[in-house]
Amino acid sequence: MEKMIIRNIKKHEELTEYIREKINPAEISYEQVDIFLEIAELSAELEKPLIETQGLFERAIKISKKFGTNQQLLDAYYQYAWKSHFWMEDFNLLEENLQLAYESIASSTNSSKWEKVLNLVTVHKSYIRLNNATSTIDIENIERNMLAKLDEIADDESRPSNALTARTHKAIYKLTTFSDVEDASVVFEELHEIFKNSGNLIGYPFEKNFQLLNELDDIFFEVDAYENLLDYMTEQSAVRGGEVKGALLNLRRGIKRIQNGHHYQAIKYLGKSFIPLYKEESRDNFILALKAIAYAYESIGLLWSSRSSLLLSASLITENYWKYDEISLKQAEIYYSLCLTEIKLGKLAHALLWYELFLIINQNISDSSFSDKESQQVDFYISQLILNTNLKEINRQSNIPDELDRLGLFVSSGCLKYALGYIEYFAREYEVIADNDNNDFLQKIRDFDAGFNIQGIKDSHDKRGVHTSFIFGCTIEINFPNRSPFIEFSTNILSLLESAFATCTIDNIHLKEAFLIIEVIADDEGDLSLSHEINSNSGKLNLTVNCSGFDTSDFRIDTQQKITNEFKKIVFVLVPELFFITNTEYIEKMIFEDAAFDRAISFGACIKAIENVLGNDIDQQIKKIYSTNAEKKTYPLLRDKSWDSEFPKVLDIEYVDDPTFGKGRMPEKELNSENITHKDYSIQSLIKPRLWDRTRWKGVGFVQFKACHPGLYLLFKDSCVGEDIFKDLISSVGLSDNKSRLRVCIVKGISVKKPAHYRVLISENMKNSPMTKRMTMISRTNTMTPDNNVNLDRFLAAYHSCGKFYLGCDAMLKNITTDSPRKESLGIEMSTLDVRWAWEIGLNDVDCIGVNLDDDDPYIPDDVADAPLLELINAK
Repeated sequence: MEKMIIRNIKKHEELTEYIREKINPAEISYEQVDIFLEIAELSAELEKPLIETQGLFERAIKISKKFGTNQQLLDAYYQYAWKSHFWMEDFNLLEENLQLAYESIASSTNSSKWEKVLNLVTVHKSYIRLNNATSTIDIENIERNMLAKLDEIADDESRPSNALTARTHKAIYKLTTFSDVEDASVVFEELHEIFKNSGNLIGYPFEKNFQLLNELDDIFFEVDAYENLLDYMTEQSAVRGGEVKGALLNLRRGIKRIQNGHHYQAIKYLGKSFIPLYKEESRDNFILALKAIAYAYESIGLLWSSRSSLLLSASLITENYWKYDEISLKQAEIYYSLCLTEIKLGKLAHALLWYELFLIINQNISDSSFSDKESQQVDFYISQLILNTNLKEINRQSNIPDELDRLGLFVSSGCLKYALGYIEYFAREYEVIADNDNNDFLQKIRDFDAGFNIQGIKDSHDKRGVHTSFIFGCTIEINFPNRSPFIEFSTNILSLLESAFATCTIDNIHLKEAFLIIEVIADDEGDLSLSHEINSNSGKLNLTVNCSGFDTSDFRIDTQQKITNEFKKIVFVLVPELFFITNTEYIEKMIFEDAAFDRAISFGACIKAIENVLGNDIDQQIKKIYSTNAEKKTYPLLRDKSWDSEFPKVLDIEYVDDPTFGKGRMPEKELNSENITHKDYSIQSLIKPRLWDRTRWKGVGFVQFKACHPGLYLLFKDSCVGEDIFKDLISSVGLSDNKSRLRVCIVKGISVKKPAHYRVLISENMKNSPMTKRMTMISRTNTMTPDNNVNLDRFLAAYHSCGKFYLGCDAMLKNITTDSPRKESLGIEMSTLDVRWAWEIGLNDVDCIGVNLDDDDPYIPDDVADAPLLELINAK
């Protein structure tokens, strides 16, 4: 006790000195306001003279009114009322400050603020009852309005944590109204239900309420309902504590993996920590897990899932502002991170909203670690974004330069004015000469490698918006009604897919689809309804998501659960469509053991997160950024071609004309996927398994036309499906494959005993595909078992004679005569045909699928001592 008194005396002296020396009475910051209340509380605890302590409290209230927040004013009234009763023993002063505290939050819908008024009302009514005193304030009216407000908050299911907290406050308040403890059973039964419903809500203060109820044991220990409630809460507290303890291990392991550069493993560990940490008592650790996984997602190229994690983190951090009017460095940090992420996604308007919010918070905190460097970084990134934007989109930015100037982003503003064609204005304002040297400088900004692939501004101004993602070589494009809430709904679908499939490559699960097109169809009428359907019959895989009655203003728990369930169904229906599944064990491990759904759905579906921070009028805020007004100058486009049309950006796409296959087994370090991002993968798209799997390729036929090239025709069990396959191929390569995208290879000599047998391979030509670190090559093979080589040799001779052949299917041969066929109906004109012997195919050869070591007995010439095939056989 003595040590505490000494510590309080020292603290009181330090704060007094700080106020005298450091604080300017005319410019008191938000954070400094708390010091004045703290010193008043210390004065009461140290039993300073009454008049001095009252003066300090009145000063704290006055300063809170002028410089503080509503929460700081409420705290000042609350502490003054509390000390008035329990230290000053001045009931009139308690009543005065209770009345003022009530008035300060009369319209608030925050249950945590009403808790303070409820406490004071409880103290007031107890004093009146015990002392038979008369109230000088209308306490009945305050009580009535307070309980009505708590009922209103409890009925708002769109804020479930806030609603349950209000129900808890009201239930506990009822306990003070009973004269017989047995009458309290109904309240404890209600609290039991509340606590059961609070299990998955991070905003509900479970441990705090548990401690509060635990302290009532001396009063209600004989009430069975109370004992049952306490037993349940004790058990749940132990379970929650154990869950958090295990989750913290996964959190630490995940962060350690990030530090070691193992981002895929980090995502697994961090994802498994989410559900156990999603509690009020572990809120800070959950936010840390979200930030860490956001970094891991971005490191492997998954920006939408990174953004979603940052949004939920920002929403949770911002809750302290909505509850207690507190602003903090954490808010500034997360808003800044979201600004950068939006820039990387090309969402300029959203980036400006986050940047402005960052500036507001940063200017009002004294412990900011941000300097001009961070603002310069944003300015540079936006400049780079602008200089990489095409002319059509630049034309839509004519009202943006003044917005950039208003936010202090002067370099960005200058780059935009230059891109719009205001060259003389640019030269005069920025005191430069608009010559080749200036163009060279801007070109360097445009092409600078900032560690991410910037492709220009992607803000959509049309009725339907489009976003894209890239998962292990699969391009996912989603189009949607360009308005809230469908914008965030669509970005959450991308986040869902990125998060769910983030670690597939290290789980031996590989994609087979190069494209997925998602269309969101909206109907504003009726109750909430979600459904989806897959169309796998066309060239690209299509998913349609139907939404009706989608209203985020009524976003209750059951509504969120509907969305979560629909997201699960979407993932389940897409897995067999997108992936090669040779072993369901890998899928089960990804979903259940590695908790892919937990990290992807439970939090990716948090559509209201952005509204919790930026408000529910984001559409209007963005329209305001792009709108005209009297205070903002418009810069209509003056150019008829892009600023860099004479020196366009060279895309870093590598093509290999003649790839060299490696020798021996692939080194372990090359097999390590931790050093590879999703953008380092590609999937060949010409051969679509879902089309070919609808029928069976049963053979080939050769046709010799009199006036045309010879033809090689694939024979299908269902000729109609075969026709669809070739329609898709023709739509991709045309009737003449001039770029040699399609490849046909005939492998001979696959059987010593059956020398006429051969195998036909149909695939996409690797030589004409962009080179990536990992490529999924998709092909189809068919083994031909003729008795002799007559037909094959005749076809090959005709091909070598003219250097071309037609590739088609049996459906194309209907109603065709070999004398005078129509060339456009013969199939795809091919100029390249590879014919190889099986013994020539080695270990790392792309045609190794043309040799079946289980069934073949390949021919190897006697005079070939070191046949490449031997290495393939030995490696088996």
